[in-house]
Amino acid sequence: MKIFNKNLNTETLTSHVGKNPEENHGIPSPPIYRTSTILNSTMESYKNRDMKYTYGRNGTPTSDSLINAISSIYDAEGCVLASSGMNAISTALMSVLMAGDHILLPDCIYGSSRRFAQEEFPRLNIEYDFYNSRDLGGMEKLIKKNTKVIYLESPGTYTFEIIDIKKVINICEKYKIKSIIDNTWATAIYFNPLNFGVNIVVEAITKYISGHSDIMMGVVVANKDDLLEIQRWTKNAGVYVSPDDIYMSLRGLRTLPLRLKESSANSLALAKHLEQQDEIKLVQHPALKQHPDNNLWKKYFKGASGLFAVEFNEKVSNEAINILANNLNIFGIGASWGGYSSLVSTMDVKGSRNVNTSYVPKGPYLRIYTGSENIKDLKDDFDCGLNKMREFIAI
Repeated sequence: MKIFNKNLNTETLTSHVGKNPEENHGIPSPPIYRTSTILNSTMESYKNRDMKYTYGRNGTPTSDSLINAISSIYDAEGCVLASSGMNAISTALMSVLMAGDHILLPDCIYGSSRRFAQEEFPRLNIEYDFYNSRDLGGMEKLIKKNTKVIYLESPGTYTFEIIDIKKVINICEKYKIKSIIDNTWATAIYFNPLNFGVNIVVEAITKYISGHSDIMMGVVVANKDDLLEIQRWTKNAGVYVSPDDIYMSLRGLRTLPLRLKESSANSLALAKHLEQQDEIKLVQHPALKQHPDNNLWKKYFKGASGLFAVEFNEKVSNEAINILANNLNIFGIGASWGGYSSLVSTMDVKGSRNVNTSYVPKGPYLRIYTGSENIKDLKDDFDCGLNKMREFIAI
């Protein structure tokens, strides 16, 4: 497999890494290997495990193609594939935590990650506390002698807080604590946490890498001993990903920079448009100057993805938001994001917060994802929904 210059831009690497034409009759796209059994030429070979591939679950040329590609764009020693983004998160956590450990989690954490901590950690005798991403002094006070991991999301799920990565890593180094970050929002195109000293990166391939809302997969990226521990857990937990999904995700990776660029441009244009609407109190988009963490976003990120949120004035009822959403034709109503089509979904932020200083919207809250559609059509579609909402409010 060809080794590419690390000085190449990430956008260039996405087009070329993970190919092996010299071992595949000149064909650039890797073949799909569907197998459980891998045959050995002799019993001696089988006993010595001297073949590169030993069993389908442990890896094939298909999985190696995507692993090598994602490792390259993160400039990492390696990664492991997981069956979903949530499986990648649990894999990262379980590879470094054990009974008696303590972990700090951001209060703006992804809902399924919060549920995993609240339901599984007590059963495993793992302690946890939530912290406000905008109060790192308060976070440091929560550190205990048995604190093993500080978990990060930047921006935070639902409310888009940007955390000061360097300050967190300094704290981690001071107390010899591991760091894990969910980097699904930015991908390696817009932010590489490994360059700032983060130990382990998780990303939902379900979102931008696959890019077509038809695959569930995740990835955990790391170096050195962290990678070995993640590989150990993956093997022991029996984590496995379909070769067909791997192939399609590798295919999606090729157009990631183009799709992300269009999605980003659409989100910023729509966010600015929505800032002008009287019914909207706040637009939570880190790339906007009015966002409280805009300077931190500019410090760490090369761009913004297509996901943001808006807080409506308290006079706008939840029923009015339903009217708005039900009258959108281009925006679908549904979970997930990162695909080619735009989406909206409501968020119960108050129900997923544990720290009383965390931001909680007072009015209705709507999460918005912009895909690859024409921005004029997206604005017109949202204006149609807003106008229907206004008619309802006026009644």
